[in-house]
Amino acid sequence: MSYLRQVELDSSFPPFAAFREHFGFVPNLFRAQSLLPGVIEAEAGIAASVLIREQALSRIRKERILLALAAANRNAYCVTAHYQMLSLLGVPEKRLNEIISDYRQAGLSPADKALLYFALKLGRYSPSVSRKDFTPLLAHGWDDESMLEAVLVTALANFLCTLSTGVGAVPDFEPRQIPTDVLSSPGMYPSNGAEESSGPYLKAIQRSPDEFAPFAFFREKFGFIPNIFRAQTLRPDVVEAEASAIREVLLTEQFLTRVQKESILLVISAANLNTYCVAVHCEMLRAMGISMEDSDQIAVDHRQARLAESDKALLDFALKLTVQPSRFCREGLEPLRKHGFTDEQILETLVMTSFTNFLNTLQMGLGVTPDFPPRLILRPTPSKVANLLDNNRHPIEIDLQADPDTEPVARVQGGDLDAFEDLINRHSRRVYRTLVGILGNPDEARDAMQDTFLKAFQHLGDFQGRSKFSTWLVSIASNTGLQLLRDRKHVQSLHDDAVETDEGFRPQQIRAWSDDPEQLYSKSEVRTLVEDHVMKLPAKYRVVLVLRDIEQLSIEESAAALGLGIPALKSRHLRGRLMLREALTPHFTVAAKGEPA
Repeated sequence: MSYLRQVELDSSFPPFAAFREHFGFVPNLFRAQSLLPGVIEAEAGIAASVLIREQALSRIRKERILLALAAANRNAYCVTAHYQMLSLLGVPEKRLNEIISDYRQAGLSPADKALLYFALKLGRYSPSVSRKDFTPLLAHGWDDESMLEAVLVTALANFLCTLSTGVGAVPDFEPRQIPTDVLSSPGMYPSNGAEESSGPYLKAIQRSPDEFAPFAFFREKFGFIPNIFRAQTLRPDVVEAEASAIREVLLTEQFLTRVQKESILLVISAANLNTYCVAVHCEMLRAMGISMEDSDQIAVDHRQARLAESDKALLDFALKLTVQPSRFCREGLEPLRKHGFTDEQILETLVMTSFTNFLNTLQMGLGVTPDFPPRLILRPTPSKVANLLDNNRHPIEIDLQADPDTEPVARVQGGDLDAFEDLINRHSRRVYRTLVGILGNPDEARDAMQDTFLKAFQHLGDFQGRSKFSTWLVSIASNTGLQLLRDRKHVQSLHDDAVETDEGFRPQQIRAWSDDPEQLYSKSEVRTLVEDHVMKLPAKYRVVLVLRDIEQLSIEESAAALGLGIPALKSRHLRGRLMLREALTPHFTVAAKGEPA
Protein backbone atom coordinates (compact mmCIF):
# COMPACT_ATOMS: atom_id res chain seq x y z
CA MET A 1 0.00 0.00 0.00
CA SER A 2 3.05 2.27 0.46
CA TYR A 3 6.86 2.34 0.54
CA LEU A 4 7.01 2.31 4.35
CA ARG A 5 6.13 -0.04 7.15
CA GLN A 6 2.68 0.52 8.69
CA VAL A 7 1.09 -0.23 12.04
CA GLU A 8 -2.56 -0.77 12.84
CA LEU A 9 -4.23 2.18 14.51
CA ASP A 10 -7.35 1.76 16.60
CA SER A 11 -10.61 2.29 14.73
CA SER A 12 -11.46 5.03 17.23
CA PHE A 13 -8.33 7.05 16.27
CA PRO A 14 -9.91 10.55 16.00
CA PRO A 15 -8.53 11.55 12.58
CA PHE A 16 -9.67 8.25 11.03
CA ALA A 17 -13.10 8.68 12.57
CA ALA A 18 -13.26 12.20 11.11
CA PHE A 19 -12.19 10.95 7.66
CA ARG A 20 -14.90 8.29 7.68
CA GLU A 21 -17.46 10.93 8.65
CA HIS A 22 -16.50 13.44 5.94
CA PHE A 23 -15.19 11.17 3.16
CA GLY A 24 -16.84 7.83 3.90
CA PHE A 25 -13.43 6.08 4.14
CA VAL A 26 -9.88 6.54 5.46
CA PRO A 27 -7.60 7.62 2.58
CA ASN A 28 -4.55 5.43 2.02
CA LEU A 29 -2.37 8.55 2.15
CA PHE A 30 -3.03 8.79 5.88
CA ARG A 31 -2.92 5.05 6.56
CA ALA A 32 0.58 5.13 5.02
CA GLN A 33 1.70 7.48 7.82
CA SER A 34 0.54 5.30 10.72
CA LEU A 35 4.08 5.28 12.17
CA LEU A 36 3.50 8.93 13.12
CA PRO A 37 -0.05 9.26 14.49
CA GLY A 38 0.66 12.76 15.86
CA VAL A 39 1.53 13.92 12.35
CA ILE A 40 -1.72 12.49 11.00
CA GLU A 41 -3.63 14.47 13.63
CA ALA A 42 -1.82 17.68 12.62
CA GLU A 43 -2.53 17.08 8.92
CA ALA A 44 -6.17 16.30 9.65
CA GLY A 45 -6.46 19.61 11.48
CA ILE A 46 -5.18 21.56 8.46
CA ALA A 47 -7.40 19.58 6.08
CA ALA A 48 -10.45 20.25 8.27
CA SER A 49 -9.79 24.01 8.36
CA VAL A 50 -8.71 24.51 4.77
CA LEU A 51 -10.82 21.99 2.88
CA ILE A 52 -13.77 20.69 4.86
CA ARG A 53 -14.91 23.86 6.60
CA GLU A 54 -16.91 25.95 4.11
CA GLN A 55 -16.58 29.70 4.50
CA ALA A 56 -15.68 31.96 1.59
CA LEU A 57 -15.28 29.17 -0.98
CA SER A 58 -17.59 26.19 -1.41
CA ARG A 59 -16.31 22.63 -1.04
CA ILE A 60 -16.84 22.06 -4.78
CA ARG A 61 -14.67 25.05 -5.71
CA LYS A 62 -11.93 23.84 -3.40
CA GLU A 63 -12.03 20.31 -4.79
CA ARG A 64 -11.87 21.72 -8.33
CA ILE A 65 -8.64 23.50 -7.46
CA LEU A 66 -7.25 20.32 -5.94
CA LEU A 67 -8.23 18.25 -8.99
CA ALA A 68 -6.83 20.71 -11.54
CA LEU A 69 -3.49 20.94 -9.72
CA ALA A 70 -3.26 17.20 -9.20
CA ALA A 71 -3.75 16.73 -12.95
CA ALA A 72 -1.18 19.43 -13.79
CA ASN A 73 1.27 17.66 -11.46
CA ARG A 74 0.34 14.30 -13.05
CA ASN A 75 -0.32 12.83 -9.61
CA ALA A 76 -2.50 9.76 -10.07
CA TYR A 77 -3.30 9.36 -6.38
CA CYS A 78 -4.61 12.90 -5.92
CA VAL A 79 -6.42 12.97 -9.28
CA THR A 80 -8.30 9.80 -8.33
CA ALA A 81 -9.13 11.07 -4.83
CA HIS A 82 -10.46 14.47 -5.88
CA TYR A 83 -12.28 13.07 -8.92
CA GLN A 84 -14.13 10.77 -6.54
CA MET A 85 -14.89 13.59 -4.10
CA LEU A 86 -16.37 15.78 -6.82
CA SER A 87 -18.39 12.86 -8.14
CA LEU A 88 -19.87 12.35 -4.67
CA LEU A 89 -20.65 16.10 -4.57
CA GLY A 90 -22.70 15.71 -7.75
CA VAL A 91 -20.35 17.09 -10.42
CA PRO A 92 -20.98 15.36 -13.78
CA GLU A 93 -18.24 13.12 -15.19
CA LYS A 94 -17.98 15.22 -18.37
CA ARG A 95 -17.23 18.33 -16.32
CA LEU A 96 -14.61 16.48 -14.27
CA ASN A 97 -12.79 15.28 -17.38
CA GLU A 98 -12.79 18.83 -18.74
CA ILE A 99 -11.22 20.14 -15.52
CA ILE A 100 -8.49 17.50 -15.76
CA SER A 101 -7.61 18.17 -19.40
CA ASP A 102 -8.40 21.89 -19.89
CA TYR A 103 -10.52 23.82 -17.43
CA ARG A 104 -10.95 26.58 -20.04
CA GLN A 105 -13.26 24.27 -22.00
CA ALA A 106 -15.36 23.37 -18.96
CA GLY A 107 -18.76 24.97 -18.48
CA LEU A 108 -17.59 27.17 -15.64
CA SER A 109 -18.31 30.82 -14.96
CA PRO A 110 -15.62 33.39 -15.86
CA ALA A 111 -15.09 33.97 -12.15
CA ASP A 112 -14.41 30.27 -11.51
CA LYS A 113 -12.07 30.07 -14.51
CA ALA A 114 -10.14 33.07 -13.19
CA LEU A 115 -9.84 31.35 -9.82
CA LEU A 116 -8.50 28.15 -11.40
CA TYR A 117 -6.03 30.10 -13.54
CA PHE A 118 -4.69 31.83 -10.42
CA ALA A 119 -4.42 28.56 -8.49
CA LEU A 120 -2.60 26.78 -11.32
CA LYS A 121 -0.12 29.63 -11.73
CA LEU A 122 0.54 29.79 -7.99
CA GLY A 123 0.79 26.04 -7.59
CA ARG A 124 3.04 25.46 -10.58
CA TYR A 125 4.97 28.70 -11.13
CA SER A 126 4.77 30.46 -7.79
CA PRO A 127 7.90 32.67 -8.07
CA SER A 128 6.21 34.51 -10.96
CA VAL A 129 3.13 35.44 -8.91
CA SER A 130 2.74 39.10 -8.00
CA ARG A 131 0.14 41.53 -6.75
CA LYS A 132 -1.06 41.96 -10.35
CA ASP A 133 -2.36 38.38 -10.34
CA PHE A 134 -5.03 39.39 -7.85
CA THR A 135 -6.44 42.12 -10.10
CA PRO A 136 -8.51 39.73 -12.30
CA LEU A 137 -9.84 38.00 -9.19
CA LEU A 138 -10.98 41.31 -7.74
CA ALA A 139 -12.58 42.21 -11.06
CA HIS A 140 -14.62 38.99 -10.92
CA GLY A 141 -15.87 39.79 -7.42
CA TRP A 142 -13.59 37.61 -5.31
CA ASP A 143 -12.87 39.24 -1.94
CA ASP A 144 -9.83 38.89 0.34
CA GLU A 145 -11.33 35.99 2.28
CA SER A 146 -12.00 34.06 -0.94
CA MET A 147 -8.54 34.76 -2.33
CA LEU A 148 -6.91 33.71 0.95
CA GLU A 149 -8.80 30.42 0.82
CA ALA A 150 -7.69 29.90 -2.79
CA VAL A 151 -4.06 30.38 -1.72
CA LEU A 152 -4.52 27.96 1.18
CA VAL A 153 -6.13 25.27 -0.98
CA THR A 154 -3.35 25.63 -3.56
CA ALA A 155 -0.74 25.18 -0.83
CA LEU A 156 -2.65 22.13 0.44
CA ALA A 157 -2.66 20.68 -3.10
CA ASN A 158 1.13 20.89 -3.29
CA PHE A 159 1.42 19.33 0.15
CA LEU A 160 -0.80 16.38 -0.80
CA CYS A 161 0.91 15.81 -4.15
CA THR A 162 4.37 15.78 -2.58
CA LEU A 163 3.39 13.53 0.31
CA SER A 164 1.44 10.99 -1.76
CA THR A 165 4.40 10.67 -4.14
CA GLY A 166 6.85 10.29 -1.29
CA VAL A 167 5.00 7.58 0.64
CA GLY A 168 3.94 5.74 -2.54
CA ALA A 169 0.24 5.87 -1.66
CA VAL A 170 -1.94 3.53 -3.74
CA PRO A 171 -5.16 5.15 -5.09
CA ASP A 172 -8.23 4.45 -2.97
CA PHE A 173 -10.38 3.88 -6.09
CA GLU A 174 -9.83 2.75 -9.63
CA PRO A 175 -7.13 5.13 -10.92
CA ARG A 176 -8.27 7.84 -13.30
CA GLN A 177 -6.34 8.29 -16.52
CA ILE A 178 -4.47 11.59 -16.89
CA PRO A 179 -4.35 12.81 -20.51
CA THR A 180 -0.88 13.38 -21.95
CA ASP A 181 -1.85 16.90 -23.04
CA VAL A 182 -2.88 18.19 -19.61
CA LEU A 183 -2.88 21.98 -19.50
CA SER A 184 0.37 22.86 -17.73
CA SER A 185 2.49 24.89 -20.14
CA PRO A 186 4.60 27.64 -18.50
CA GLY A 187 3.69 29.92 -21.39
CA MET A 188 0.14 30.12 -20.06
CA TYR A 189 1.34 31.72 -16.85
CA PRO A 190 3.63 34.64 -17.75
CA SER A 191 5.48 36.59 -15.11
CA ASN A 192 3.77 39.80 -14.07
CA GLY A 193 6.94 41.33 -12.72
CA ALA A 194 6.84 39.83 -9.24
CA GLU A 195 9.99 41.71 -8.27
CA GLU A 196 8.20 45.01 -8.85
CA SER A 197 5.41 44.37 -6.37
CA SER A 198 5.58 44.15 -2.61
CA GLY A 199 3.30 42.41 -0.22
CA PRO A 200 1.45 41.30 1.66
CA TYR A 201 -1.19 41.11 -1.05
CA LEU A 202 -4.26 40.56 1.16
CA LYS A 203 -5.62 42.37 4.16
CA ALA A 204 -5.20 40.91 7.64
CA ILE A 205 -6.53 41.56 11.12
CA GLN A 206 -4.17 42.79 13.84
CA ARG A 207 -4.05 40.27 16.67
CA SER A 208 -2.17 40.42 19.96
CA PRO A 209 -0.25 37.41 21.23
CA ASP A 210 -1.75 38.12 24.64
CA GLU A 211 -5.19 37.19 23.33
CA PHE A 212 -4.42 34.93 20.35
CA ALA A 213 -2.87 31.64 21.49
CA PRO A 214 -1.05 30.74 18.23
CA PHE A 215 0.84 34.05 18.26
CA ALA A 216 1.81 33.49 21.89
CA PHE A 217 3.07 30.06 20.87
CA PHE A 218 5.18 31.43 18.00
CA ARG A 219 6.63 34.15 20.22
CA GLU A 220 7.54 31.62 22.89
CA LYS A 221 9.11 29.07 20.52
CA PHE A 222 10.75 31.36 17.94
CA GLY A 223 11.12 34.68 19.74
CA PHE A 224 8.96 36.43 17.13
CA ILE A 225 5.71 35.98 15.20
CA PRO A 226 6.52 35.10 11.56
CA ASN A 227 4.83 37.36 9.03
CA ILE A 228 3.51 34.34 7.13
CA PHE A 229 1.10 33.71 10.02
CA ARG A 230 0.26 37.35 10.60
CA ALA A 231 -0.92 37.50 6.97
CA GLN A 232 -3.56 34.77 7.54
CA THR A 233 -5.50 36.26 10.44
CA LEU A 234 -8.68 36.44 8.37
CA ARG A 235 -8.75 32.71 9.11
CA PRO A 236 -7.68 32.29 12.76
CA ASP A 237 -8.76 28.65 12.71
CA VAL A 238 -6.23 27.94 9.95
CA VAL A 239 -3.46 29.68 11.89
CA GLU A 240 -4.33 27.52 14.91
CA ALA A 241 -4.11 24.37 12.77
CA GLU A 242 -0.79 25.48 11.30
CA ALA A 243 0.60 26.19 14.78
CA SER A 244 -0.36 22.65 15.81
CA ALA A 245 1.39 21.30 12.73
CA ILE A 246 4.53 23.33 13.51
CA ARG A 247 4.54 21.92 17.02
CA GLU A 248 4.15 18.32 15.86
CA VAL A 249 6.09 18.31 12.60
CA LEU A 250 8.96 20.72 13.26
CA LEU A 251 9.49 21.05 17.00
CA THR A 252 9.09 17.40 18.00
CA GLU A 253 12.50 15.67 17.98
CA GLN A 254 11.34 12.08 18.23
CA PHE A 255 13.23 10.79 15.19
CA LEU A 256 14.94 13.56 13.20
CA THR A 257 16.76 16.37 15.00
CA ARG A 258 15.59 19.96 14.79
CA VAL A 259 18.74 20.87 12.84
CA GLN A 260 18.00 18.15 10.28
CA LYS A 261 14.45 19.41 9.87
CA GLU A 262 15.49 23.05 9.53
CA SER A 263 18.08 21.99 6.95
CA ILE A 264 15.35 20.27 4.92
CA LEU A 265 13.23 23.42 5.11
CA LEU A 266 16.22 25.49 3.99
CA VAL A 267 17.28 23.30 1.05
CA ILE A 268 13.75 22.91 -0.34
CA SER A 269 12.97 26.61 0.09
CA ALA A 270 16.14 27.50 -1.83
CA ALA A 271 15.20 25.06 -4.61
CA ASN A 272 11.78 26.71 -4.78
CA LEU A 273 13.39 30.19 -4.94
CA ASN A 274 11.63 31.23 -1.75
CA THR A 275 13.73 34.04 -0.28
CA TYR A 276 11.34 34.52 2.67
CA CYS A 277 11.62 30.94 3.94
CA VAL A 278 15.37 30.81 3.29
CA ALA A 279 15.85 33.93 5.44
CA VAL A 280 13.69 32.51 8.24
CA HIS A 281 15.36 29.11 8.37
CA CYS A 282 18.88 30.50 8.03
CA GLU A 283 18.05 32.54 11.12
CA MET A 284 16.61 29.47 12.88
CA LEU A 285 19.80 27.49 12.20
CA ARG A 286 21.91 30.42 13.41
CA ALA A 287 19.93 30.43 16.67
CA MET A 288 20.80 26.74 17.05
CA GLY A 289 24.51 27.39 16.73
CA ILE A 290 25.00 26.97 12.98
CA SER A 291 27.09 29.80 11.55
CA MET A 292 25.69 32.12 8.89
CA GLU A 293 28.30 30.88 6.44
CA ASP A 294 27.36 27.24 7.03
CA SER A 295 23.62 27.89 6.72
CA ASP A 296 24.21 29.87 3.52
CA GLN A 297 26.22 26.96 2.13
CA ILE A 298 23.43 24.50 2.94
CA ALA A 299 21.05 26.69 0.95
CA VAL A 300 23.40 27.23 -1.97
CA ASP A 301 24.82 23.70 -2.29
CA HIS A 302 24.41 21.33 0.63
CA ARG A 303 26.83 18.85 -0.95
CA GLN A 304 29.65 21.32 -0.22
CA ALA A 305 28.45 22.09 3.32
CA ARG A 306 30.10 20.81 6.48
CA LEU A 307 27.55 18.04 7.03
CA ALA A 308 27.78 14.32 7.72
CA GLU A 309 27.42 12.18 4.61
CA SER A 310 24.21 10.74 6.05
CA ASP A 311 22.71 14.24 6.35
CA LYS A 312 23.77 15.07 2.80
CA ALA A 313 21.97 11.92 1.64
CA LEU A 314 18.90 13.01 3.60
CA LEU A 315 18.87 16.38 1.83
CA ASP A 316 19.50 14.73 -1.55
CA PHE A 317 16.42 12.60 -0.93
CA ALA A 318 14.23 15.58 0.02
CA LEU A 319 15.48 17.61 -2.93
CA LYS A 320 14.78 14.84 -5.45
CA LEU A 321 11.22 14.49 -4.19
CA THR A 322 10.69 18.20 -4.74
CA VAL A 323 12.40 18.81 -8.07
CA GLN A 324 11.97 15.42 -9.77
CA PRO A 325 8.78 13.83 -8.40
CA SER A 326 8.14 11.90 -11.62
CA ARG A 327 11.41 10.01 -11.08
CA PHE A 328 10.75 9.28 -7.43
CA CYS A 329 10.10 5.61 -6.62
CA ARG A 330 10.59 3.00 -3.92
CA GLU A 331 14.26 2.57 -4.86
CA GLY A 332 14.83 6.21 -3.91
CA LEU A 333 14.57 5.22 -0.25
CA GLU A 334 17.49 2.79 -0.40
CA PRO A 335 20.31 5.36 0.03
CA LEU A 336 18.72 6.47 3.30
CA ARG A 337 18.33 2.91 4.53
CA LYS A 338 22.00 2.25 3.71
CA HIS A 339 22.88 5.18 5.96
CA GLY A 340 20.85 3.63 8.76
CA PHE A 341 17.74 5.81 8.63
CA THR A 342 14.63 4.09 9.99
CA ASP A 343 11.20 4.15 8.37
CA GLU A 344 10.10 6.65 11.02
CA GLN A 345 12.96 9.01 10.10
CA ILE A 346 12.26 8.61 6.39
CA LEU A 347 8.57 9.36 6.96
CA GLU A 348 9.46 12.49 8.94
CA THR A 349 11.66 13.57 6.04
CA LEU A 350 8.77 13.09 3.60
CA VAL A 351 6.41 15.06 5.83
CA MET A 352 8.96 17.88 6.32
CA THR A 353 9.51 18.12 2.55
CA SER A 354 5.76 18.23 1.90
CA PHE A 355 5.18 20.78 4.65
CA THR A 356 7.94 22.97 3.22
CA ASN A 357 6.20 22.98 -0.16
CA PHE A 358 2.99 23.95 1.65
CA LEU A 359 4.70 26.89 3.38
CA ASN A 360 6.58 27.98 0.25
CA THR A 361 3.41 28.06 -1.83
CA LEU A 362 1.53 29.85 0.92
CA GLN A 363 4.17 32.56 1.33
CA MET A 364 4.45 33.27 -2.39
CA GLY A 365 0.69 33.44 -2.71
CA LEU A 366 0.44 35.91 0.17
CA GLY A 367 3.47 37.98 -0.85
CA VAL A 368 4.72 38.07 2.74
CA THR A 369 7.77 40.25 3.36
CA PRO A 370 10.82 38.73 5.13
CA ASP A 371 11.04 38.79 8.91
CA PHE A 372 14.83 39.27 8.64
CA PRO A 373 17.00 41.02 6.06
CA PRO A 374 17.68 38.23 3.53
CA ARG A 375 21.32 37.27 3.09
CA LEU A 376 20.44 35.27 0.00
CA ILE A 377 18.30 36.75 -2.78
CA LEU A 378 16.97 33.93 -4.95
CA ARG A 379 15.87 34.61 -8.50
CA PRO A 380 15.01 32.35 -11.45
CA THR A 381 17.44 32.45 -14.33
CA PRO A 382 16.09 34.27 -17.41
CA SER A 383 15.97 31.03 -19.39
CA LYS A 384 13.75 29.19 -16.92
CA VAL A 385 10.42 29.64 -15.24
CA ALA A 386 10.81 28.30 -11.73
CA ASN A 387 7.99 26.20 -10.37
CA LEU A 388 6.99 23.77 -7.71
CA LEU A 389 6.47 20.10 -8.46
CA ASP A 390 7.19 20.18 -12.19
CA ASN A 391 7.46 16.59 -13.35
CA ASN A 392 9.99 17.52 -16.03
CA ARG A 393 11.98 19.80 -13.78
CA HIS A 394 15.70 19.36 -13.25
CA PRO A 395 17.65 20.93 -10.40
CA ILE A 396 17.25 24.64 -10.98
CA GLU A 397 19.92 27.25 -11.35
CA ILE A 398 19.77 29.93 -8.68
CA ASP A 399 21.17 33.43 -8.69
CA LEU A 400 22.20 33.88 -5.07
CA GLN A 401 23.26 37.25 -3.78
CA ALA A 402 23.92 38.15 -0.17
CA ASP A 403 22.66 41.62 0.64
CA PRO A 404 21.63 42.67 4.16
CA ASP A 405 20.41 46.02 2.77
CA THR A 406 17.49 44.60 0.80
CA GLU A 407 14.83 45.51 3.37
CA PRO A 408 15.96 49.11 4.17
CA VAL A 409 16.42 49.85 0.45
CA ALA A 410 12.87 48.66 -0.21
CA ARG A 411 11.62 50.85 2.63
CA VAL A 412 13.36 53.92 1.19
CA GLN A 413 11.95 53.18 -2.25
CA GLY A 414 8.55 53.03 -0.58
CA GLY A 415 8.97 56.50 0.89
CA ASP A 416 10.50 55.79 4.33
CA LEU A 417 13.17 58.51 4.67
CA ASP A 418 14.30 57.27 8.10
CA ALA A 419 15.48 54.06 6.47
CA PHE A 420 17.88 56.06 4.30
CA GLU A 421 19.45 57.48 7.44
CA ASP A 422 20.03 53.89 8.56
CA LEU A 423 21.79 53.19 5.26
CA ILE A 424 23.98 56.27 5.69
CA ASN A 425 24.99 55.20 9.19
CA ARG A 426 25.70 51.66 8.00
CA HIS A 427 27.88 52.64 5.03
CA SER A 428 29.38 56.05 5.84
CA ARG A 429 32.67 54.57 7.04
CA ARG A 430 33.15 52.48 3.91
CA VAL A 431 32.25 55.38 1.61
CA TYR A 432 34.55 57.75 3.50
CA ARG A 433 37.54 55.39 3.41
CA THR A 434 36.95 54.71 -0.28
CA LEU A 435 37.00 58.42 -1.01
CA VAL A 436 40.07 59.00 1.15
CA GLY A 437 41.72 56.19 -0.77
CA ILE A 438 40.98 57.91 -4.07
CA LEU A 439 41.50 61.54 -3.10
CA GLY A 440 44.19 61.22 -0.43
CA ASN A 441 42.65 64.16 1.41
CA PRO A 442 40.29 63.77 4.40
CA ASP A 443 38.58 67.13 3.94
CA GLU A 444 37.84 66.50 0.26
CA ALA A 445 36.67 62.99 1.14
CA ARG A 446 34.12 64.34 3.62
CA ASP A 447 32.72 66.74 1.03
CA ALA A 448 32.63 63.98 -1.60
CA MET A 449 30.85 61.68 0.86
CA GLN A 450 27.98 64.16 1.09
CA ASP A 451 27.77 64.27 -2.71
CA THR A 452 27.84 60.47 -2.87
CA PHE A 453 24.89 60.01 -0.53
CA LEU A 454 22.95 62.79 -2.27
CA LYS A 455 23.44 61.08 -5.64
CA ALA A 456 22.50 57.72 -4.13
CA PHE A 457 19.27 59.14 -2.73
CA GLN A 458 18.39 60.82 -6.02
CA HIS A 459 18.91 57.63 -8.02
CA LEU A 460 17.75 54.99 -5.52
CA GLY A 461 14.54 54.56 -7.46
CA ASP A 462 16.65 53.22 -10.35
CA PHE A 463 18.41 50.64 -8.15
CA GLN A 464 17.07 47.19 -9.15
CA GLY A 465 19.16 44.91 -6.95
CA ARG A 466 21.33 43.47 -9.72
CA SER A 467 24.29 43.98 -7.37
CA LYS A 468 24.54 44.50 -3.64
CA PHE A 469 23.53 47.96 -2.50
CA SER A 470 26.95 48.47 -0.92
CA THR A 471 28.63 47.71 -4.25
CA TRP A 472 26.35 50.15 -6.05
CA LEU A 473 27.05 52.80 -3.41
CA VAL A 474 30.83 52.32 -3.58
CA SER A 475 30.69 52.63 -7.36
CA ILE A 476 28.98 56.02 -6.95
CA ALA A 477 31.65 57.02 -4.42
CA SER A 478 34.52 55.95 -6.69
CA ASN A 479 33.04 57.82 -9.66
CA THR A 480 32.54 60.91 -7.51
CA GLY A 481 36.12 60.76 -6.23
CA LEU A 482 37.53 60.10 -9.68
CA GLN A 483 35.71 63.08 -11.14
CA LEU A 484 37.21 65.31 -8.45
CA LEU A 485 40.65 63.97 -9.32
CA ARG A 486 40.05 64.72 -12.98
CA ASP A 487 39.00 68.24 -12.11
CA ARG A 488 42.09 68.69 -9.97
CA LYS A 489 44.72 67.28 -12.34
CA HIS A 490 45.23 64.85 -15.15
CA VAL A 491 45.25 61.27 -13.91
CA GLN A 492 44.97 57.87 -15.54
CA SER A 493 41.37 56.67 -15.47
CA LEU A 494 40.49 54.15 -12.81
CA HIS A 495 38.16 52.61 -15.37
CA ASP A 496 40.91 51.52 -17.74
CA ASP A 497 40.05 47.86 -18.18
CA ALA A 498 43.37 46.82 -19.63
CA VAL A 499 45.44 44.25 -17.77
CA GLU A 500 48.48 45.88 -16.24
CA THR A 501 51.90 45.21 -17.74
CA ASP A 502 55.09 44.74 -15.75
CA GLU A 503 56.58 48.00 -17.00
CA GLY A 504 57.38 50.87 -14.70
CA PHE A 505 57.67 49.11 -11.32
CA ARG A 506 60.13 46.57 -10.00
CA PRO A 507 60.27 45.80 -6.27
CA GLN A 508 63.77 46.44 -4.93
CA GLN A 509 63.44 45.73 -1.20
CA ILE A 510 62.99 41.96 -0.97
CA ARG A 511 64.34 41.29 2.52
CA ALA A 512 62.20 39.21 4.89
CA TRP A 513 60.02 41.08 7.36
CA SER A 514 59.95 40.50 11.09
CA ASP A 515 57.72 37.56 12.03
CA ASP A 516 55.80 39.88 14.33
CA PRO A 517 55.72 43.57 13.29
CA GLU A 518 54.01 44.39 16.58
CA GLN A 519 57.26 43.55 18.37
CA LEU A 520 58.65 46.63 16.62
CA TYR A 521 55.58 48.87 16.80
CA SER A 522 52.30 49.06 18.68
CA LYS A 523 49.07 48.18 16.86
CA SER A 524 48.12 51.81 16.49
CA GLU A 525 51.57 52.67 15.13
CA VAL A 526 51.36 49.83 12.61
CA ARG A 527 47.92 50.98 11.48
CA THR A 528 49.03 54.60 11.11
CA LEU A 529 52.16 53.55 9.25
CA VAL A 530 50.25 51.36 6.79
CA GLU A 531 47.53 53.97 6.20
CA ASP A 532 50.11 56.70 5.60
CA HIS A 533 51.86 54.63 2.96
CA VAL A 534 48.61 53.52 1.33
CA MET A 535 47.73 57.20 0.88
CA LYS A 536 51.04 57.76 -0.91
CA LEU A 537 50.29 55.15 -3.61
CA PRO A 538 49.02 56.24 -7.03
CA ALA A 539 45.22 56.61 -6.91
CA LYS A 540 44.42 53.69 -9.21
CA TYR A 541 46.30 51.29 -6.92
CA ARG A 542 45.34 53.00 -3.69
CA VAL A 543 41.61 52.61 -4.20
CA VAL A 544 41.93 48.90 -5.03
CA LEU A 545 43.82 48.26 -1.78
CA VAL A 546 41.23 50.24 0.16
CA LEU A 547 38.34 48.19 -1.25
CA ARG A 548 39.99 44.76 -1.13
CA ASP A 549 42.22 44.86 1.95
CA ILE A 550 40.63 47.47 4.18
CA GLU A 551 36.93 47.26 3.32
CA GLN A 552 37.13 43.51 2.56
CA LEU A 553 35.07 43.62 -0.63
CA SER A 554 35.33 40.54 -2.83
CA ILE A 555 37.18 40.64 -6.15
CA GLU A 556 33.88 40.67 -8.03
CA GLU A 557 32.40 43.45 -5.85
CA SER A 558 35.52 45.60 -6.14
CA ALA A 559 35.66 45.17 -9.90
CA ALA A 560 31.98 46.07 -10.22
CA ALA A 561 32.36 49.13 -7.98
CA LEU A 562 35.29 50.46 -10.03
CA GLY A 563 33.96 49.44 -13.43
CA LEU A 564 37.03 47.26 -14.06
CA GLY A 565 37.41 43.81 -15.48
CA ILE A 566 38.48 41.15 -12.98
CA PRO A 567 41.92 40.59 -14.61
CA ALA A 568 42.68 44.34 -14.42
CA LEU A 569 41.45 44.48 -10.82
CA LYS A 570 43.64 41.53 -9.80
CA SER A 571 46.66 43.01 -11.55
CA ARG A 572 46.26 46.39 -9.84
CA HIS A 573 45.68 44.71 -6.51
CA LEU A 574 48.88 42.70 -6.81
CA ARG A 575 50.90 45.71 -7.97
CA GLY A 576 49.48 47.90 -5.23
CA ARG A 577 50.43 45.31 -2.61
CA LEU A 578 53.95 45.08 -4.01
CA MET A 579 54.28 48.87 -3.94
CA LEU A 580 53.01 48.97 -0.37
CA ARG A 581 55.34 46.19 0.72
CA GLU A 582 58.24 47.99 -0.95
CA ALA A 583 57.41 51.17 0.98
CA LEU A 584 57.01 49.36 4.30
CA THR A 585 60.02 47.07 4.04
CA PRO A 586 62.47 49.45 5.75
CA HIS A 587 60.18 49.56 8.78
CA PHE A 588 59.44 45.83 9.16
CA THR A 589 62.71 44.07 8.25
CA VAL A 590 65.21 42.74 10.79
CA ALA A 591 68.88 43.63 10.46
CA ALA A 592 71.69 41.08 10.74
CA LYS A 593 72.09 41.54 14.50
CA GLY A 594 68.38 41.36 15.17
CA GLU A 595 67.93 45.13 15.41
CA PRO A 596 65.28 47.00 13.40
CA ALA A 597 66.69 47.98 10.06
